[in-house]
Amino acid sequence: MDELEKLREKIDKLDKTIADLIYKRQSLSSEILKSKKGKFTYDPVREKKLMNKIFSYNINQKLAERIWRQIIGYNLSEQKKLKIGFIKNDRFSLAAYDAYFGPYFDDIGFENEKDLILELKQNKIDLAIVDKSSTIFDDLDISVQIVSEFPLIENFYKKKYFILK
Repeated sequence: MDELEKLREKIDKLDKTIADLIYKRQSLSSEILKSKKGKFTYDPVREKKLMNKIFSYNINQKLAERIWRQIIGYNLSEQKKLKIGFIKNDRFSLAAYDAYFGPYFDDIGFENEKDLILELKQNKIDLAIVDKSSTIFDDLDISVQIVSEFPLIENFYKKKYFILK
């Protein structure tokens, strides 16, 4: 067996270990879900603490955030199928939505931020993702809450996003 094959074999073994650990994590998440007895809790403060802990490990932070966001998004979707709004004519907004929440929820595209915020305020959608540099925050009396920011590390396509509730 040459060096390349040996290295690939080591990676194959690590991939199996990673898959086993993800399975174990999902099993624990299922137990947590049962202990909540149907109560849905979206806790971005807990998520940020988790991400900061993960960032302290010896792993590329950008990669870690993308991986864990998918794991967290999947776990949330097992609790409740959220309706999440984004600006549909902004491909970066859609990409940020997918990177933060994953493909597990009802994504609802809006033509403009004003309509997005209105639907959020009327509880027709659960959450919204908006470009942090948006002027919507200046133009409207938008009594909505910023619950999270994405990404925590660096930028996502040279931008940052707010998750609104």
